[in-house]
Amino acid sequence: MLYITWVLTYNSPNHRQTPKNSFCLMNESLISKINKGIAKSFQWMRENQTEEGTWPVPYDGPMFLLPLYIFALRICKKPISSTTQRKMSNYILRHQLRDGSYGMHQESKSGTLFTSIINYIALRFLGLEPTDAEVKYTLQWIHQKGGPLQAASWCKFILSFLNLYSYKGVAPVPPELYMLPSWFPFHPRKISGYVRIIYLPMSYFYREKLAIEADSLILALREELYQTPYESIHFAKYRGNFAIEDDIVPVTKIYKISVWWIKRIDPLIPRHFKKRALALVYNHIRYEDEHSNYIRQAPVNAVYNTLIHHFRGDTVELEKSWEKLPLYLWESEEEILMQGFTNTFTWDCDFFLQTLMETPNAEDLKRMALKTRKFLLKNQVHKELPSAFKYHRLPRQGGWTFSYLDNGWVVSDCTAEAIKGLLETESYGGEILTDANLEMAIQFVLLLQGKDGGWTSVDKAIGSPKLEWFNAANVFVDIMIDHSYVECTGSILQCFATVKKYRPHLYTPQMEEASENAIKYLLNSQNADGSWEALWGLCFTYGICFVTEGLRMAGLKEDHVAIQNACAFLWDFQKEDGGWGEAQESALARRYIQAENSVVEQTAWAIIALINGGFQSDERLKKAINWLLHQQGENGDWPVQPMSGLFYKTVMIHYRNYKRYFPLLALQKYRKNSFDS
Repeated sequence: MLYITWVLTYNSPNHRQTPKNSFCLMNESLISKINKGIAKSFQWMRENQTEEGTWPVPYDGPMFLLPLYIFALRICKKPISSTTQRKMSNYILRHQLRDGSYGMHQESKSGTLFTSIINYIALRFLGLEPTDAEVKYTLQWIHQKGGPLQAASWCKFILSFLNLYSYKGVAPVPPELYMLPSWFPFHPRKISGYVRIIYLPMSYFYREKLAIEADSLILALREELYQTPYESIHFAKYRGNFAIEDDIVPVTKIYKISVWWIKRIDPLIPRHFKKRALALVYNHIRYEDEHSNYIRQAPVNAVYNTLIHHFRGDTVELEKSWEKLPLYLWESEEEILMQGFTNTFTWDCDFFLQTLMETPNAEDLKRMALKTRKFLLKNQVHKELPSAFKYHRLPRQGGWTFSYLDNGWVVSDCTAEAIKGLLETESYGGEILTDANLEMAIQFVLLLQGKDGGWTSVDKAIGSPKLEWFNAANVFVDIMIDHSYVECTGSILQCFATVKKYRPHLYTPQMEEASENAIKYLLNSQNADGSWEALWGLCFTYGICFVTEGLRMAGLKEDHVAIQNACAFLWDFQKEDGGWGEAQESALARRYIQAENSVVEQTAWAIIALINGGFQSDERLKKAINWLLHQQGENGDWPVQPMSGLFYKTVMIHYRNYKRYFPLLALQKYRKNSFDS
C-alpha cells in the first residue's frame, strides 16, 4: 500500500523532523522495515562499543602470518603453553584445504607451496608429528608439487633463516642498495613503504646469512621436506625455479639479468663497503622500531625486526619487541591467529561515526558518538618524525593511522575518513577537531597527491612503475610502488567536500585545485565498461562505491556520463535475489566475476553507488534494500560474510565490521534520498 508519510528518522522526542511540506510516496512496510533495521543496527553498536569508543574485531585472513610468529617463538626460545599450542594448531588446521594444502588466505580455493610449507613447519614446531593425518596429508601435497626447491622466493627466504634452505638459492636482497645516491632509479626510497620496510630486515638477513642452529627437529624437517639428501642439493640451481602454484607473478627477463649481474658483482664489493651498508640498514631498522613504538608498520616486518635483534643479541630491543609483538594476536576460546595489523580501530571508527551523522541527538547515540569522537581525536598523530627524509619517510603530523596512534604510519584515506566523521558529528558537542589540527591533517593529505591527480596510501609515488619489473615475491602483484588508488582518491574528495561544508574558511585554493585534478584522474581511470577498479577491497564494487560518492560530493551531477556508466555496470551484475556478490577471482582476472552468493557489504556498496546515480526510486534498488534487510538478525548484526578486503590482488582479508556500518550507511542514504525525492 502506498501512502503519504512524514519522514521520521528515529523514534525520539529530540528527533529532527523533515519540514512539513516534504513528503514521499513509499511502501509503508518498507519504511517500517528500514527504520527498524537502522534502530537494530544502533542497538548492536551500543551493546558492542568499548569504553574507549571502538568495536574490536579480528583482522584476519592471510595464512602466512601466524607461522612467522610461531617461528619467532622457537627462534627466540620463548615458552609456549600447551593451550597456546592447541589454539594455534586449531587455527591452522581449520583452514587446511581438502587436498592437504594451504592457500594464501583463509578462503583460497587452491594451495601454494609457500603457505603449505610454512604452515607444515609451524605445526611441527607446535608439536604435531609427521605421522599425524593432517600433517602427513600436507607433506604429501608438498612432495607432489616439488617441495621447497619449487617454492616462491619469500618461502625460500624464510626457510633459509630456519636453516631449512641455503641463502645461495635465495633471490638477492643486497643492503648495498641503501648506499646508492637517492636519485638512483633503484634506490629503496623509491619503493613502496609497505615493501621497503620488509626489504630492510630481509637485506640484513641476506648479507649476514642469519640462521638458527640445526637441532634435531630441524634435521628431521630436512629429511621430511626434501626427497633427496639435504647436503647434496645445489640450492643456487633452484633460485629461479617455481611451481606453477607459486609462480603467480612470474619474474621478468630483466629481473633475471639483474640477478645474474648482482651475483657476479657481489664478491667484488669491498668488505668495508658491505659493513657500512649493513650498519646503515640496521640504523633504519632501529628508526622504524623507535618511531612505531616497536609495533612496526605491520606483522611481517614486526617479526623480522624482532629476529634481527635476537640474532644480534640486542637484549633491550628484543625485550621491547616481545612486549609489542603479541598485540598482533587475536585469541578466541578455541583459536589464536595473527592479524594483518594490531587492530582496525581507526578505520572502523571513521565509518561507525559517519553512521551517526543523520541521526537525532538522542542521549544514547550521543554517548556513543562522543566516545568514538574522543578516540579519534586522541589518536591523531601530532608528533613529527625527526629527519624523516633521511629515513625515507614523509612528514606524518596531522594524519591518522589504520589502527591507533602508536603505530605511527599515517594513511591518506584513514585520515580523510576520520576528518569526515569528526566534522559531520560535531553537533553532538564535546571536544572538536580544532582548526589548527584540521589544517595539519589537510596538509598531510595534500602531500600524498600524485602527479596524476590521484592519491596514494602511505607514500609519495616517486618510483617508476617499471620498478614492478623487479618484483621478485612471486605471489604478490603491484607491490613495488605506492601508486594512486581510485578508492583513496574518492575518500579524499569526500573529505575536502566535507571541509568545504563545515569549515569553509579552511577550504583553500590548493584544495580546490587538488580536487579538480582528482576528478580528472578518476574520470581518466574509469574503465571502458564503466567500472573503477579498487585494490584494497573487492574490487569493482568497492571502487565504484567510493568513487561515485567522491564525485557526487565534489559537485558532479547524478546524470554525469561517468556516474551513469558506472551504475549501468552495476545493474548488469545484480543477482536474482537483488544483491551483489563479486568473487575474489575478480582481482587477478581484472574483470568482474560473479560470486556464488550475494554479499552484504558488497550489496551496500552497490546501493550507495546507485543512489549516487539517482536510482533511489528504481524497483531494482528496492529489491536490493529488501534483500539487505532480510539478512539482518534480530540482534542488529549481519551473518559472517565472505572476505571483501584485499591487498596485492592475491590475498583476501576480513574487515569484519564492513557488514555492519556499510549496510547502515546504505539504508540511511536510501531513506534520506527517497524521502527527499
